[in-house]
Amino acid sequence: MPSRYSRVPPPQAPAYPVLVDLHLHTTASDGTLTPTRLIDHVAQTSLKVISITDHDTTDGVDEAMNAAAEHPRLTVLPGIEFGTEDGPSEVHLLGYFLDYENPDLQDALQRFRQQRVETARRSVDKLNSLGIKISWDRVRELAGGTVGRPHIARAMVESGYAESIRDAFDKYLGDAGIGRVPRPKLKPVKALELIHAAGGVGAVAHPRTVKQLDKVVDDLADAGLAGIEVYAEKYGADEQAGYRKLARRYGLIECGGSDYHAFGEPNEVMPGISGPPPDTARLLYQRARAMHGNAVGFSPGRPL
Repeated sequence: MPSRYSRVPPPQAPAYPVLVDLHLHTTASDGTLTPTRLIDHVAQTSLKVISITDHDTTDGVDEAMNAAAEHPRLTVLPGIEFGTEDGPSEVHLLGYFLDYENPDLQDALQRFRQQRVETARRSVDKLNSLGIKISWDRVRELAGGTVGRPHIARAMVESGYAESIRDAFDKYLGDAGIGRVPRPKLKPVKALELIHAAGGVGAVAHPRTVKQLDKVVDDLADAGLAGIEVYAEKYGADEQAGYRKLARRYGLIECGGSDYHAFGEPNEVMPGISGPPPDTARLLYQRARAMHGNAVGFSPGRPL
């Protein structure tokens, strides 16, 4: 099963203008650009609607929305990305139109971030015991915010133990890697319930990494899943067609985005190169309103 960092073909360029990217990361989790720098970067592209979807945190949202005030044509949707697991299936769920200040949501996110820190520390200790001497203090310094495997990978690259982040995952930090330490994770349906409780809607992220995808989507659709990434990462026409068929079978909105972290990797998709159709954010907003009777969570007065 490929990871997000696997070597894959270049992205399939869509026939429509790329105006939407609903999967972007900042230094609040494992991206390398601050929210302000990310906003300034995407403001130079064709994008008009974006979502900040950091892992287990919304800490970058306010800064991103404040930065977007300098770019009137850019709408920012607060989002989230949850890492979940169900048996053999690791499933990442994206949440949109969240009340990101919801106290129950923030309490849960604090617990998840603490689990990430504890797991990352055990992974660094395991690598050290194997002769891969990287510093936990340096990993924390690289993270700044939420600690994750990409920060460990960056420390390994700095210390000469890996050629790239992808190389670190392939050899050490991927699912079968010798430095991998699993962490406790929510079931996908439980994460979706958290998103719904905060007034949002959920979508499956990078489905190419999900084992038993049909079963996962079937379970989540019963629980109110709104979308699935079809126009994501570097999917070719055949992959897109397969995910589009799955989306239409369950009445899901065809989502997507670059999953941009600004790692500087040769195979990284840049914002504005590939993305979902221009009406995707509006369709998600309508689904949120139909589900919750109201929907919040984007820059006031900005178009979708």
